[in-house]
Amino acid sequence: MADEKRAVPAMKALLAFEAAVRLGSMTAAAKEIGTTQPAISQQIRSLEESIGGALLDRSGNQLRPTLGGKRFYEDLSPLLSNLHSALERVQAGFSNHVPLITISANFGFSHLWLLPRLHILQREFPDLRFQILPVDTHDISNLHDVDLAISFDQRNPRQDTEIMLAPERVFPVCSPGFALAHGLGADVTARDLRSVALLHMDERNPRWLDWARWSSLAGFGPIDEKTSFTFNNYPLLLNAAIQGHGLTLAWGALVEKAVQDGLLVRLGPTVLREDHGYLLRTRHRNNALITPVIDWFKSSIVQAST
Repeated sequence: MADEKRAVPAMKALLAFEAAVRLGSMTAAAKEIGTTQPAISQQIRSLEESIGGALLDRSGNQLRPTLGGKRFYEDLSPLLSNLHSALERVQAGFSNHVPLITISANFGFSHLWLLPRLHILQREFPDLRFQILPVDTHDISNLHDVDLAISFDQRNPRQDTEIMLAPERVFPVCSPGFALAHGLGADVTARDLRSVALLHMDERNPRWLDWARWSSLAGFGPIDEKTSFTFNNYPLLLNAAIQGHGLTLAWGALVEKAVQDGLLVRLGPTVLREDHGYLLRTRHRNNALITPVIDWFKSSIVQAST
């Protein structure tokens, strides 16, 4: 006699478990799904009872999946993502609705890299709509509110929701006129750093290299901070450099167009930090709609950096 097929657990329970593990919190899962934390907890317990084992380790203060729970999540997450994608496609077919993909990115990346390429992105994906949300914060707790989140940060090798788009390569740039007026060569020297005006990002932001840390990594040692001007907005800083107000640090692909247009001159040396760079985070890693867009970002930023 053939074995009877086991019943598939309720979809609400599967959604509750996937969201809780992905977001690392039952409270966050409840907010995303639109229910309460006790309801999420009850649905996950019901799921555990139906499969006959514990999916979450409840011994500590932090929500963690068990080994079996981790494996189940890795199998379940792409299935739910593809289900969501399939629903969007069939709904679009019946209602002529064009799916919307939301992208958040910090001001520098949004204004200097993404916005000049929006027409290319739309041309590559004519059946999608895109909403760009420039942000000036490091808070990624609202990742579940957007489809793709791009930020500059240190990579977490244990985080499987992030993709390194471009490792950090930092070098000095200035206007051609500024370089000529101060006799700057292909590589800046320690003397240059002591004698010219230096423009840099706000030193209170630990994620970005400022002149002091760049100088140390480049082998120049301490520099005179009295010659420096700080900005908390990178496009504004870069505009000051283009206008000839000083020497600034540049992050790879962000200044590609300005260098090509002759507005800035790229100088050396270059400091490389492989564990820092522009990271793309998403909760739809295996989604049929999102994955091609992710692949576009990866290939486009590599082309811009070479």
